[in-house]
Amino acid sequence: METLTPHFTLRGVGVTLNGRRILEGVDLDVPKGRATFIMGRSGAGKTTLLRVLNRLNECFPGSETSGEVLLHLERGVVRPYAGEIALPELRRLVGMVFQHPNVLPMSIAGNIAMPLTTVRGCGRDEAMEAARLALQEAQLWKEVGDRLDADARTLSGGQQQRLCLARTLAMRPDVLLLDEPTSSLDFMAARGIEELLEGLKGRYTLVVVSHGRKFAAKLADDIVILRDGRVYKHSGNNGTDLDAGLEGLDTHP
Repeated sequence: METLTPHFTLRGVGVTLNGRRILEGVDLDVPKGRATFIMGRSGAGKTTLLRVLNRLNECFPGSETSGEVLLHLERGVVRPYAGEIALPELRRLVGMVFQHPNVLPMSIAGNIAMPLTTVRGCGRDEAMEAARLALQEAQLWKEVGDRLDADARTLSGGQQQRLCLARTLAMRPDVLLLDEPTSSLDFMAARGIEELLEGLKGRYTLVVVSHGRKFAAKLADDIVILRDGRVYKHSGNNGTDLDAGLEGLDTHP
């Protein structure tokens, strides 16, 4: 049996928000270099579990996280909630792409270069080169390379989502967290994002929240199904496990 190297280890993790329990007793290993899909009905705690991995739940007043979270890095194992890694470094290594594209109100180039200069301390030339490489990796360079000074808000929805992905990739993460990355897009734009993620699979650890069975069946290596804030099922991806685990849940085809 194949032994998988964990990127994250969660033991007994719980999250409350203003006293309301969102997650409880979550035990989970997220393997390195694989695509792990978190699925389940609305309100099961999927996005909250995703945000546990880079401490984004702390952005919400009244949020409390318990249990143990371990991040396995080349330099060793660190405990993010014990302060063993600085928060900006954690969120650089564990980048997140949200459900709705959150482009900054500035140029296409500025959307990528600004975080590079403020967080990574890059000079302008270094930031622009990193932006070019990230736009190429996100398969957006051919579409925007000749208009980098244009307002990013003029891009289509699919282009904006790829720009947000490029901005995250430019920070050189180890892990990509993706919260319903195709749900706000039309069919063709969603298809483009799915194909892009297929190309990134194996190069990054992907953790994806999704309702889409077809998307999961195509891309996932591992599937975690949540029910009422707990792990209901965790298995490798095959049709039998996927259909059985999702039976009765309000996920999309």
